[in-house]
Amino acid sequence: MLLIWTGRHGLAIYRLNGGVGGTMFYDAAGREWFPLDEQRKDVPFEQISTYFKDAVISIEDHRFYMHPGIDPIAIGRAVMVNLRPDGGTQGGSTITQQLARTLYLSNARTFARKAQEAALAVMLEIFLSKKEILELYFDRVYLSGGIYGVESMSEKMLGKPASQLTLGEAALIAGIIRAPASYSPWTHFDAARQRSFVVLRRMREEKKITAGQEQAARAEQIRIGPPPSVSNARQGYAKEFLRQQFRDINGGDNPPDWKVQTTFVPELQDAAEAAVRDGLRQLGVKGLQAALVAMDPATGNLLAMVGGSDFVVTPYNRAIRSRRQPGSAFKPFVYSVALESGMSPVSTISGLRQVTIAAPEGVWIPRDERASPQDELTLREALLESSNAAAVLLQQRVGSRPVLRLANDLGVKDQPDVPSLALGSGLVTPLDLTSAYAVFPNLGYRVRPRGLVSVENAEGDIVSRTNIESEQVLSPQVAFQMLTMLEDVVESRDRCVGAPTGCARRRRRQNRDHERLPRRVVCRLQLRGGRRRLGGLRSAGENSRGWDGRARRAADLGRLHATHRAATAGPCV
Repeated sequence: MLLIWTGRHGLAIYRLNGGVGGTMFYDAAGREWFPLDEQRKDVPFEQISTYFKDAVISIEDHRFYMHPGIDPIAIGRAVMVNLRPDGGTQGGSTITQQLARTLYLSNARTFARKAQEAALAVMLEIFLSKKEILELYFDRVYLSGGIYGVESMSEKMLGKPASQLTLGEAALIAGIIRAPASYSPWTHFDAARQRSFVVLRRMREEKKITAGQEQAARAEQIRIGPPPSVSNARQGYAKEFLRQQFRDINGGDNPPDWKVQTTFVPELQDAAEAAVRDGLRQLGVKGLQAALVAMDPATGNLLAMVGGSDFVVTPYNRAIRSRRQPGSAFKPFVYSVALESGMSPVSTISGLRQVTIAAPEGVWIPRDERASPQDELTLREALLESSNAAAVLLQQRVGSRPVLRLANDLGVKDQPDVPSLALGSGLVTPLDLTSAYAVFPNLGYRVRPRGLVSVENAEGDIVSRTNIESEQVLSPQVAFQMLTMLEDVVESRDRCVGAPTGCARRRRRQNRDHERLPRRVVCRLQLRGGRRRLGGLRSAGENSRGWDGRARRAADLGRLHATHRAATAGPCV
């Protein structure tokens, strides 16, 4: 095995003379989609500032020209520091080892990986010259902001090629290498500047510059450009989300010829972006933003993700970062707990016109925009009307702890234990709320959302894999009852932007006589006047005709025993 591994990587290193590829992402169908780094620009060694070359060698590996790929002195020093109780941590990797990791290994901190890194570093030194190693390193090193390579960093940050870097600028960029997130000049300029002073001191100690040059460089006024942006906003939210997922697992490296299999469908991503864009345009509210998540509840596979109106203008991904009140979208969790406690969709809840809750500030009375004149409703009717009074009263009867427990099990964490919990007064991201709703079409199973399936290296070995993770948190009977109740909500009123959905279709379904569970549930949002449809639950797929009144009544009475899980393509709130 050792001989095979050595031979395989030796051949890969030899092929570096023919050029270096990059990490490529593939869509759900296995088609090539986009590269990890769309901004890298490779330049010859001679077109890089001597200041930058000396700065990197001084701060990262000052014995670079003397060691054979690994530096025993640096390794011994790092071991001694790391063994001391108060010594902190110190690395001993050479530039060649860093390049080996970037090209061929994951960022996992294991002894096996360090041993492989050392072996590959020695092989790199055998097959490549010191100049070739430095050129590869300078062109591929990660420097924050999604930027790889000194040429791209110099152009994006300073508006000039790497050949024109001043001493102070070269030291600033070289200092980023140790910790790109902590020393990014766009988010931590002061820390990056202080780090550059450390680089300048090391350059003076290595006799690369004089004390006068160091002082002059410290006094330089460095002006950096705005944070890097993309020229094409198309699919930007999904791509950046997946890039960050990859970096979380593998660090900031950009290995050559690695394949990253994703769950996204580019066609659905385009449709999702068009739906958000058209919907915001129709509303016509200046500054209004929206987010969308499409997920397959059966697997947790993310199919599309939109985090705002335009990725170039506002790259902040609201789908995963923005925590907002879910409002009435939280009510199904309260109803689920009520059903689990023994109630059914035809159980009645009374006293809706006199709901009052004692609060420290006085008496709180939940209000309804469309208050029903009825004092008593069934659970199905109450959810259909989105009755605030009914949701609050249900929470009072079943208790807030079971509701909080279910929400936490579904991934909706850190909700407040207050009477208004039933009305969605807590905070949640669109991604977490979407994955929580998957429990209903998935007949009681919660699945963890995933965007990456696997990462494969150039040799075809699986570096990492994200398996489907599911856990049953609701009984199939309760999940199916909630699914029929939510279908009634969608078919009876407009829950999205635009015209009412499917009333005529509902009447047609009620005339059909079968009790088959739907094999496929898809999410669509209907926008008035638009072609794109994403929102609302409906039955679809092969051999699926929906369920009629008999199946709904069976669900109401709790006599329907679901025997299989539905294959689904994403719930919608």
